[in-house]
Amino acid sequence: MKNIVLLIVIILFNNTSFAQEPCNADIIMNVKGSWKKRSDANMKADKNLSQIFSHLDMVSKIFQTAYPDPKGIEAGWYRTMVGDPLINNGPTPYQFSSLYLAWYCNQNLHKLMLGDETATWANVYVNSFGWLMTHQWDELGVKIEGTTAFLFPKKIGEWKGLPLYEPSGSPNKCKAILITRNNQLPYKPVTRLQFLNAMKEKLEAEKNAQIDANNKVPERTAAEQEASKQTGMENALKYAPASRVEERKANYLKNYKTDKQRKEETVQRTQQYFVGLIKGIDDVLKSLNEAGLKEPAIVDGVDWASLFKGFTTQEKGGRLIVFVNADYFNLKLPKYVPQVIVLYWQWEKNAPSQNFKKQIEENFSTDQLKVLIDK
Repeated sequence: MKNIVLLIVIILFNNTSFAQEPCNADIIMNVKGSWKKRSDANMKADKNLSQIFSHLDMVSKIFQTAYPDPKGIEAGWYRTMVGDPLINNGPTPYQFSSLYLAWYCNQNLHKLMLGDETATWANVYVNSFGWLMTHQWDELGVKIEGTTAFLFPKKIGEWKGLPLYEPSGSPNKCKAILITRNNQLPYKPVTRLQFLNAMKEKLEAEKNAQIDANNKVPERTAAEQEASKQTGMENALKYAPASRVEERKANYLKNYKTDKQRKEETVQRTQQYFVGLIKGIDDVLKSLNEAGLKEPAIVDGVDWASLFKGFTTQEKGGRLIVFVNADYFNLKLPKYVPQVIVLYWQWEKNAPSQNFKKQIEENFSTDQLKVLIDK
């Protein structure tokens, strides 16, 4: 009750201030915010909920310690369970979610108001890659030896001794780190040979599918085609001067194709198109020795498929192709135990959000997340 009264006083005070002087970032940043526990979302029936709650409550304390004095922001957090285990019978995925609603100057109403939407979030994903690597943004679109593969996010530096990544969902305004057991990897790189073979298989399958679809297009009867041919001839000659009738007739007949001929030409064009793409893959295969083929496949994150011309490096902005490393996970541990943790944060440009970003990046204790692994 005291918190509600205090919040009302703050709103009234700042609204009055706005009426007396121009509203700006300094006034917004003088609004003292707070942390609030929100309702949990999508929690599943699980016999280990008490342990899951305990871990997520610890994460909440880490965040509130790193960002103890919200300014111009109301911070909220909740627990949730989203997605399936990374491997069959693997550890249970769950997460800590936090959002940060910023105060802003409403110039139309001349009021200092609290936003009801935000793009400033921070999440901790347990036993999940979360927004670090998603099916929506990062799934490769081609199976590698029958397994789903992903484009791993770009590494943009280091933070507190850990690799720092920029996930695909919000370029230039999000960051993430991956915390694992003894710096082991819960993913493994796809080799160049595996990628190239998978690309060839994909192109062959697409070629065959297109040819098959073309061949299944029904052909008209001979009588129907003849009638259509005559109608076309009449249209071609309809406005032709007498001196050019024979010329136009000859040109029409020269370019006329039966349904069967058109289908055969389509098949030929399809064959030529895919032969060119497959030749590009074969050329890369021939250019690499045995050691080169065993190296991790790193491709351009934009044109890795239809415009693939060869491999690149992470230093040049390339992205590593990976799949989940099932051998990393210890299936003897209770399912609630964290084996993989991802810390993800994103922000807006407004002053309160930038202050949140600064405080988290300066004060957040990654060591306190590390101690949760295998516990």
